[in-house]
Parts: sequence; structure tokens; C-alpha cells
Amino acid sequence: MSAVQSTETFASGPGSSGAVSTGSAGWDLGAMYGVIAELLLNPAVRDTGRVERFLQAIPETPMRERIERFLASPAAHNVDEYTATLELTPPCPLYLGSHMYEEPNSCRGAGACGRNQYMIELKASYEHFGFDLAGAELPDFLPVMLEFLAVSSAHPERDGIGLRRRFVDQYLQPGIPAMRKAMQKYESVYDLLMEALEFVAEEDLERLADDPVWLAPEVQATIPVRKGTSSTPGLSPSPELSTTGWGHQ
Repeated sequence: MSAVQSTETFASGPGSSGAVSTGSAGWDLGAMYGVIAELLLNPAVRDTGRVERFLQAIPETPMRERIERFLASPAAHNVDEYTATLELTPPCPLYLGSHMYEEPNSCRGAGACGRNQYMIELKASYEHFGFDLAGAELPDFLPVMLEFLAVSSAHPERDGIGLRRRFVDQYLQPGIPAMRKAMQKYESVYDLLMEALEFVAEEDLERLADDPVWLAPEVQATIPVRKGTSSTPGLSPSPELSTTGWGHQ
């Protein structure tokens, strides 16, 4: 099953129409993000056929080696293990924001808490690319985030303002170490997937290194500008951007 629904037709895996994001190492980013997203779902609802199709598109890499070790472990297919570790009052929740931000002590502070703002920005990124969560999951549910990255990797034409690079660099990568620490504490086999994800995120950012990165207008305003130039070429807020800098469609 797919963790993300799209409001338009996008390429979402090997064999689909549309561009495939590959690099000098022959890595298909869509397949690599996609297989991790699928394997982070409960074993009872995983699409094994989808996992196999993704693996066919992934060459022998350190990332694939972690995936194969994960699949070889009986715990990776145990529903009780998944539920106890990742779902029911879990020691290792799959909501990435919960590993990055302290929960507020009262309802009064919930609206202004860091995680709430984090999820607002994630949702804005999804909307910019034409995704609809349909209320099925919170925006920071890791399989949702990875499914989004899998599909959006094939659509650079939708990212003229650098949201995808910001997503990987500021929303995904900073939460991985804390989630890995929680999984390692409980010796969870799912840490192998997180280790694989580190490889994929690093590869993704390497490919995006020459792309623009979106900055909020208040941040852009602090960047010194030489006379006759713009502070961030190609990233001037357009009339379609709201006061927060996010695009709306």
C-alpha cells in the first residue's frame, strides 16, 4: 500500500511512466525511498509485490545490504514486534517530529509548539507538490514523508523554489539520529531501515547540492546583497507565495 495519495497523476515507482531519478551510482531515489516507506508499515498491510519491484531497481549498495539484512530477520515480519515497538504507546514512534520537539505540558501551548509548526510546514510542502493526505495520517508520519520524497524525486519541474532540498535537509535528516537512538535502545531491527535511510538522504542531498533551497522571506532579508544582485537568484517570492513563503495551488 502507498502511504501518500496524490491529487494528480505522478510516477510512483519502477515501471511507471515519467522521469526516473538516477545518478552516477545508478541509484533510483524513488525506489529507495519507496521501499523503506513500505517496509516501515505494519507487516500485516505491506505490499510485498511493491517491495520486490522496488528492490529490482536498486543495485548492490550499502543501502540495499541493510534492506536485505532487515528482510532476513524474523522480527521484521512479526506483527506483534511492530505493534509493541512502533504503534501502541511506542518507545520508538514513527512520527519524526516527536523525536525532534518536546511535547507541550498543556493544551494551551499545543498550537505554538515546535512540532505543530513543523507539521504545518510539511503539509504545505505536500500541497505545493499536489499531494493529499486525505486525513489518514499526520504529516510527520515517516512512511508518509518518504513516500512523498519517492514520488517528488521524479518531478523536479514542480520545485522551482527549492522546497524539496529544504525538506530533506531540514525536515528529514535532523530527526533520523534521535529515532535511531530510540530504536537502538530497544535493539529494534527497524534501525536497519533507518541506517539505510541515512544513505539515501545523503545521496539525495548530494544530487540537490546545486539546486536552490527555499528560505523564508525574513531569513532572506538578513542575507547581505551586493548592489545590482538578488539575495537568492531565482528564489524571489512570487505573487503566488503567501506571507509565510509557501506556495498554494
